Amino acid sequence: MLNQRGSRQEQIMNLLLTTKSGLSIDTLAEQIEISRNAVKKHLDTLEKISLVQAANLNITGGRPSRNYKLTDQGINYFTKQYAWFGSLVLTEIKQEMGGPAFSRFMQRLGAKIASSLAPQFTDKSPAEKVQILTTIMQNLGYQASVENNDKTLTITAINCVFHDLAQEHTELCEFDRALIGNLLDNPVEQTECMAEQGSACCFKTKV
Repeated sequence: MLNQRGSRQEQIMNLLLTTKSGLSIDTLAEQIEISRNAVKKHLDTLEKISLVQAANLNITGGRPSRNYKLTDQGINYFTKQYAWFGSLVLTEIKQEMGGPAFSRFMQRLGAKIASSLAPQFTDKSPAEKVQILTTIMQNLGYQASVENNDKTLTITAINCVFHDLAQEHTELCEFDRALIGNLLDNPVEQTECMAEQGSACCFKTKV
């Protein structure tokens, strides 16, 4: 994470954003009007947090110089409008299909993703399946935890990975329910939803 907006490091990143092939330390120092050593220190910091990387080596008549460019993570540091575009696309799909068909579409999508993940669950015990599911949800960003009580399994996700979209299109929750239900091979009941002002997304199933 950068020190602050408008910092020297952000100035460097803004300059690198304009040139995909990268810029040399000398060029950056000249444009920002600071020393080469200062630029190098900032680049070292940005490299450590995976926002920039060394690029091609410039061979000229003088001293060879290394260019630096943004990594994919560095490019993604800048503002994107994924939620806005996603909402636009989902609104059009929903209007084209109608609400009930859109819900079924999200169920099929969740089931399709579950099918692609199914080999990880083959020949696993119920407890092992739950652990694998939790790991998958963690990797997807759900920040999920599991509680097993009286033969009822409760999966609690404190981060809705499409929160803004789900507030506008509650049918997206069908994806979660279908994904979890198919992977655990059990019907799932959603008892709380962040898109409907809940403090978390909670899913219950029998074990």
